[in-house]
Amino acid sequence: MDRTKTAPLGNSVPPEPGTDGGKRVRSGSQAKLSSVFLWVLLAAALFRLVTSVTSKKDAGAGGLVHWVSPTAAAAAARASNKPVLYDFTAEWCGPCHVLDSDGWTDSKVAAIVDASYVPARVVDRMREEGTNPPWLDELQRRYRVEAFPTLVVAAPDGREIAIAQGYAGKQKLLAFLQSSATAPPRTDNPAPAPR
Repeated sequence: MDRTKTAPLGNSVPPEPGTDGGKRVRSGSQAKLSSVFLWVLLAAALFRLVTSVTSKKDAGAGGLVHWVSPTAAAAAARASNKPVLYDFTAEWCGPCHVLDSDGWTDSKVAAIVDASYVPARVVDRMREEGTNPPWLDELQRRYRVEAFPTLVVAAPDGREIAIAQGYAGKQKLLAFLQSSATAPPRTDNPAPAPR
């Protein structure tokens, strides 16, 4: 046997009994505990991934804005004396997704919205489900929503202040939000106050 080919390098010590090549051998209970820990860690990571995706979808990818339910928006607006900012959107709408990822994720936009408005996302489900709830149809009729995205600023009593259709970029969104925050309701307002 040629010792030069099998001789250990440096200060090697032969493995001790109960070890595997210098590595620690785990007992059955240690291996089981490690396996359980690995599964718990994997489950926690999966849960985090799923909840982050779901909450983003539930929020309509609404970014940093703190949205309220559209059905609660009018009452919240009356209580806070702030106008409602309705974001009429749809899942299939490409420009809506651009607004979500470009506009609502901007910290300056979110700060203006949260400070000046009661923001409410109104998600149209006509294409996906063939129908919308009656309150949603009524809201779209009241503010003449014919395209998505449509932003409607309404006084706490429901009278229309301003409407913007489409998404023309963050700067125009900021200008719209800043000018509409303190504007009075339109005098030629075709939208009646809700009953």
